[in-house]
This record gives sequence, C-alpha cells and structure tokens, in this order.
Amino acid sequence: MNLKNTICFVFIGGTHQIYHLAPVAAALSKRDDGLSISCMCADAEDEAALRGIAYQMQADRMQIIRMPLPWLARLAMRITGRKSVGKGPLLAALRWQARHARAIIVPERTSAVLRKMGWRRPLFHFRHGAGDRAPASEARLNAFDLIVVPGEKDIERAVGRGIDPSRLRIGGYVKLDYLRLAPPSGEPLFDNDRPIVVYNPHFDASLSSLGMAEKILKLFRQQDRYNLIFAPHIRGVEDMSAEEQDRLASLAMPGRIIIDLGSANLFNMRYTQAADIYLGDMSSQLYEFLARPRPVAFINAHSVPWQNDPRYAGWHLGKVANHIDDIIGAIDHAVADQQNMAAAQVDAVSFAFGDYEGAITRSADIVMEALLHGD
Repeated sequence: MNLKNTICFVFIGGTHQIYHLAPVAAALSKRDDGLSISCMCADAEDEAALRGIAYQMQADRMQIIRMPLPWLARLAMRITGRKSVGKGPLLAALRWQARHARAIIVPERTSAVLRKMGWRRPLFHFRHGAGDRAPASEARLNAFDLIVVPGEKDIERAVGRGIDPSRLRIGGYVKLDYLRLAPPSGEPLFDNDRPIVVYNPHFDASLSSLGMAEKILKLFRQQDRYNLIFAPHIRGVEDMSAEEQDRLASLAMPGRIIIDLGSANLFNMRYTQAADIYLGDMSSQLYEFLARPRPVAFINAHSVPWQNDPRYAGWHLGKVANHIDDIIGAIDHAVADQQNMAAAQVDAVSFAFGDYEGAITRSADIVMEALLHGD
C-alpha cells in the first residue's frame, strides 16, 4: 500500500472511542485536497462502527482496514484474560503497516508508545470523553505534536500538567456533533410512564461504584417508582468473568430494569438520551447526559472527601449518596432541586464540550492546518 499521501486514523482502544474521531476522518475523506484517509482497526465490531459512520456521512472514499491481530497479542490476551494487553503488539504491527504515512491520528494515549517504536512524523491525539478524572496517562500527551480537545476544561488541565499550549486546540465534542447528524433510536425502552434512571458506573475500580452494582440493582428491584437502565462503561464489562456477567444479567426485570453489558447502546447515547435521571460516579458520560440538563445523582462508593477534589467537580451538579440506602433519596432530592441546578449544568457542559455544533468540520480544519504548518 502506498501511504505517502495518507493520514492513518488508528483505533485500538475500543468501539466507544470511534465516535470521538472517525467522523473527522470521514469529513477529511470528502475533501478534495489530494489526501487519502485510512482508518485502521483490529476487530469486527470496530470495523462495523467505522463503516456505519462512513455510510451516515456519505464518506465513500474513507478506507477502512481491519488488521489481523498479531499472534503475540492473541497469546497475551488468552493468558491474562484482558483485552488491553494486546495493544502493544497491535501497535507494533500498525506501525509497520503505516510506516510511509504522512501522519497518524489516534483517540487514546497508549499510542504514544509509537514514538519509542521509531515513529518520527506527525502524531496527533484527539481526546475521547471530557470527564474530570485526570488519569495518570495524561503524562503521555507530551508524545503528541497536536492535541485536539473538546473544550476549555481540557486546555486548562493540560497546561497545568506542563503541556505546551502551542500544541493544544479546541475542536468541540465530535461525538455530540455526529449524533446530531445520526441520532440513536428514539423508540421507547419501557412500556410505562415511570421516570427512567440510567446507572452508568465507571471502569476504574478505585473510583467506581461498579463493585457494589449487584446490591444497587437489587435496591431498584425492591421499588416500583423508577425504571432503571444498567449501562456500565464498556471497559468495566471487559474484565468481568462470565459468572459475574451472568449474575448481573439475571437481575433484569421485564418492563422495569434493563441490564446491558455489551451493546452499542452503552456508548451511542441511546440510554443517556432516553433517561430522565443520571446515576453514576466518574464517567464523562455525565456531561453527555447533561447536554440536555436533567437531574443527576452520584454514589460515593469509597467514602471520599470529594467536595474540594477537582476529580469530582461533576458531583456539584447533583446530589451525592454516601450509602446504598441513600440512593433513592438522593435521586428524589435531585429531581426536586433540578431547577436550582440547571444553570450550573449548562455552564459545566459548555466548559467541557465547547461549541459542539460544527465540531467535526472545525476539527478537520485543525488537522489540515497542523499538517500544512508542519510541511
């Protein structure tokens, strides 16, 4: 493959990341600028998501290449039972495949290791999500020539960690812009008029309430005032045993509780758009939910003193339950107090996401400007 005039978009971090970057690849592929756009992935689910975005955006010239998973990656995944350990061998294979490309663009930070693999041409990073967690992996941002973030919140955080401001750009929240063009289904999820709570625990065990999810699901089974959608972060599901998944799935209740441990609805905003109330801990899906201000509640699963901790900034936008028995009360309180929270929620979304309408085109312009500036 002749890639000398190709930009390679690389997707190795899971299907949930594709909505944050692939629409930009699709937009670039439709431009008459002499560039070829190649999207590289490693599994069937990612390939299907990429093809879906290409179809929705009529991006017929966007190339989608599914790479075979290297044997070393398959072995590591089989031994550990963890999908993430295959990233290193996969990146090595992708690095060779894209060795003549003009630039590589990624939506995650693991790909910073491409520098250690000898990649010297432009390496761009698009932030996926816009939460408050500030993981340690942000130190890897120094490997990237260009870092495109949704809003001012990420600019402030990156500069605070010593990232050169000249490498930072605000593009807006690409995922929300794309889902304006291709919204998820709006079909009712329940056949009753009870308010719908979406429970969205994060995958990071040190911050998440996922470890008490079974007890929380049983709590909702004991009441009949709220419908519930259990929609954990997809990475939290990846490391669950089959027995754990079966035990959680068994707690579904027709007409009252949906348990979803793997469908695209976990990240395509089907649930966050359908729900009336958000219940969670650290996921940036909080801000996706608040793109339309509504009541939110949180579970302080680790008894943290959160009030002055910037990682928990989102918790100031709703009510916090410190014990499982307080969850329904926190939800009730959030609903009753929503009028007083709405303005702060609007401001928080603007700080996190910037102006997300037009984010795809704006981000594509940023990429082209950076490429031209680098030539």
